[in-house]
Amino acid sequence: MPLPLLAEDLTLEAKRLHLGKAGQFEWESFKGRVVDAERFERRFEAKANVEEHTLRIWQRDVKQTWPVLLNGRKLGTLVTAQTALESLLVIPAGALRDGENVLTMEPPTNLDDIEVGPVFIAARAMKEVMSGAQIDVTVTDDEKGEGLPCRLTLIRKDGTLQPLRAEPASDVAVRIGVVYTRNGKSLLSLPPGEYVLHAGRGMEWSVEKLALSLSAGDVKPVVLKLRREVPTEGWIAVDSHIHTLTHSGHGDAKIEERMLTIAGEGIELAVATDHNHHTDYVPSAASMGVADRFTSVIGNEVTTKHGHFNAFPIQAGAQVVNHQQEDWAKLLPEIRATPGVKVITLNHPRDLHSGFVPLGGVQFNPKTGKHRHADVLDIDAMEVITSGAMQSDIHLLYRDWFALLNRGHRIAAIASSDTHDVNRFILGQGRTYVAAQDADPAKLDLDEVWRSYQEGRLLVSLGLLAQVTVNGKFGVGDLATGIGESVEVEATVSGPAWAQADRVELYANGILIREQKIEDDHRAGEKARVTWKIAKPAHDVHLVVIATGPGVTEPFWEIPRPYQPSSKAFVTRVIGSTNPVWVDADGDGRFEPAFGIAQRLIKGSGGDEAKLREALKRCDEAVAVQVESLNGLSRE
Repeated sequence: MPLPLLAEDLTLEAKRLHLGKAGQFEWESFKGRVVDAERFERRFEAKANVEEHTLRIWQRDVKQTWPVLLNGRKLGTLVTAQTALESLLVIPAGALRDGENVLTMEPPTNLDDIEVGPVFIAARAMKEVMSGAQIDVTVTDDEKGEGLPCRLTLIRKDGTLQPLRAEPASDVAVRIGVVYTRNGKSLLSLPPGEYVLHAGRGMEWSVEKLALSLSAGDVKPVVLKLRREVPTEGWIAVDSHIHTLTHSGHGDAKIEERMLTIAGEGIELAVATDHNHHTDYVPSAASMGVADRFTSVIGNEVTTKHGHFNAFPIQAGAQVVNHQQEDWAKLLPEIRATPGVKVITLNHPRDLHSGFVPLGGVQFNPKTGKHRHADVLDIDAMEVITSGAMQSDIHLLYRDWFALLNRGHRIAAIASSDTHDVNRFILGQGRTYVAAQDADPAKLDLDEVWRSYQEGRLLVSLGLLAQVTVNGKFGVGDLATGIGESVEVEATVSGPAWAQADRVELYANGILIREQKIEDDHRAGEKARVTWKIAKPAHDVHLVVIATGPGVTEPFWEIPRPYQPSSKAFVTRVIGSTNPVWVDADGDGRFEPAFGIAQRLIKGSGGDEAKLREALKRCDEAVAVQVESLNGLSRE
């Protein structure tokens, strides 16, 4: 519901309107709904304003750019955000005229179903619109009693993000309804009303929630205590895909604001990956007073017309890779040769950029894992979760990854945010947990970190954490040897109370072999511990655990809709997964992928199809697929 109006305020639209294209719908939720108009236009009578006024627009589900014009003069655009919020735009003195005025919101060329309204003009400056009452917030670590960098999210009772001001300006990053604070302290200014305040610090921490009723002139003190709910000893939280407006040139997060979002989301290793630029966070982290909260390294998103690759760490002063290079046979060696580089990742592999999809079209066979550039695919990891570029099918990139593993590639799975903004895409929402000592996040052993990347000692997280142990001693990245007649696999699923898990699955060579429903009544920490006993595999296999649950839809951690959707339906899910445990089933002291097994079987059959078909009866579908890809023989 909109906040109360003053007598001098003007209502341009009292109802909520659906703007879009008649006969089309962007998302299933808009199917069958009446489109009120393709564009917004309201003619109204007013008097010329001699002082600044403020335009107030309630909006939701805005993905494209919608310019807002008053009498043909651009005031700005709607906020690009799927979350319900009230957008405020300055109406400069003289922009209103005596008599008839026209306010329009112009649609983009592409389909973008949005909701707008109510729409008001407040006869006062924007600063005054966000005034009238205050909340004096302090957020502390419940265990240590110290102030915590954190995220504050303020909504109205109906879930609308509330415009506000926050001080001290030097210690906060502010967007509509969201404040990142350096030390857990901030004075929020906003109109009187009924609100709900959330405080959080990423997936390891609790989210504290408080309903507030503010009257005119109130200065209400609020103290909230956050608890660490997810144990992550021996693992560090990494976001390896982070941008700034300062150096990437788009998005809205200036480098100073970026430091506060990194600290406020509990990230312990931040990799600076501006497009084709080497950014060093160290000076900015020090100047913003958060250098003790995380370690940062220089990286680069090498952004080409034939894929986006992150490279890190990079020595200061190193030459930037030629991003005009499109031949992977030349590009990847040049990236690898950049001074300091230990890790190369393939980013959002199913996204279309410049007409090219790294794991799409003629480039990649998703069944066999054969890639057109397999011989030069020198990467250490690929994003299976990119929270700023979600897939309609959350398992799609896992299937692609499994196929690459079965083909013989040793590529780790990672998650990251790819955030360019303070709030639109939350930093660290998609994150990777890396096996490393975590006693002091400002003094990480980076050599240990890079070894864990190269050895696949990584966990993928979007709200959940999944871990796996084989035969009580082998974990992710390990070669499990000495296998008996059966294999015991223990899967552990953890997460904060505000995220739920409802399913955990075990995959062998990408094939689902076990699954278990989880009853989760919003438990904090360990949500499930499941043990499966499986027969000793007939050949080597890689084991991966994936846990999922209902998506978070509240504004404090809302999971974004897909960036390039393949479906008009989307059900949000949280997810946590492991990297492989490599099971040495034949006891030869090494891991043989499905592709290598297929090659060996074909050679051993000596061209005898009956013999080969008999051998395939003892193998899983992953090996059968590789045999068929090599000689056309199916197991039938």
